[in-house]
Amino acid sequence: MPKVENLDHLEWFAAELNSVLQSNPSQKIGLIMFIETAEGLLNIKEICRKARELSDDSFFVPEAIVFGSDDFAADIGATRTKESTELFYARQAVVTAAKAFKLQAIDLVYIDYKDLAGLERQSLEGAGFGFTGKQVIHPGQISTVQQAFTPPTHRIQWASQLIKEFEENQEAGAGAFVFRGQMIDMPTVKQAQNVLQLILKDK
Repeated sequence: MPKVENLDHLEWFAAELNSVLQSNPSQKIGLIMFIETAEGLLNIKEICRKARELSDDSFFVPEAIVFGSDDFAADIGATRTKESTELFYARQAVVTAAKAFKLQAIDLVYIDYKDLAGLERQSLEGAGFGFTGKQVIHPGQISTVQQAFTPPTHRIQWASQLIKEFEENQEAGAGAFVFRGQMIDMPTVKQAQNVLQLILKDK
């Protein structure tokens, strides 16, 4: 659903969808909402909450938030750059709201499709921010984005070993513990769980 800006848009969509679908589907339609304007960004928390509420009595279930960067930049009068520093706040707001409501967060598009080095840099940055994935506009971008959003082997090994030792410490009744010279507590354990969760989703 493009350019979701306020709750009225969601309520209209839910009503229209319910009027077309007369019987309960075996599986609800996944709703992907695009945030592409300043108004949409300011209302993103309410939009996510309303989408979840409406899904109880509608034929859709919210699945993801996509950041429409170029429309957003045009809406606020920003100048687009390859570094995307002008969109830093918006990207952080989108990924934070999406994750707060257990939705996938899809990062901005990289429009210079021939610049794979720049695409890789921005993809790794987005993955580091916590985005689930990234929009692409050309088939040649797919493998670069997939690789950037797939945890590297050393990161998977780190996460697997950390979780293993965490579980062993839990069984022994221990709290924080030392792993590879670092003191480990629950926030770090959660990071390791996130890495392994990405691998499970891929499978």
